Amino acid sequence: MRALALALPDAVESAHMGHPDFRVRGRIFASLPPGGASVSLKISGPDLEALVAADPATYRAVWGGRWLAVTLATVQRRALAALIADAHAALRRPASP
Repeated sequence: MRALALALPDAVESAHMGHPDFRVRGRIFASLPPGGASVSLKISGPDLEALVAADPATYRAVWGGRWLAVTLATVQRRALAALIADAHAALRRPASP
């Protein structure tokens, strides 16, 4: 997970609340909760809801449905890479006026 996140443009590893996170432009797009069994990604809305409905053993909504928790033991590497890239890309886009 760490290698996938840090391979993205402008991504850096930092930390908050005692655990690692990954940021772009100072904004968190991924976080590793204590224990290392999952990763939390900044994904919300219909994408999050569809993933949770399709595979609740791997995906769950966290932090008020604003983030997606992904169980690392059950997620496919290709799916994880795509989700990390999507979370990263959303924060790299310029803010809307």
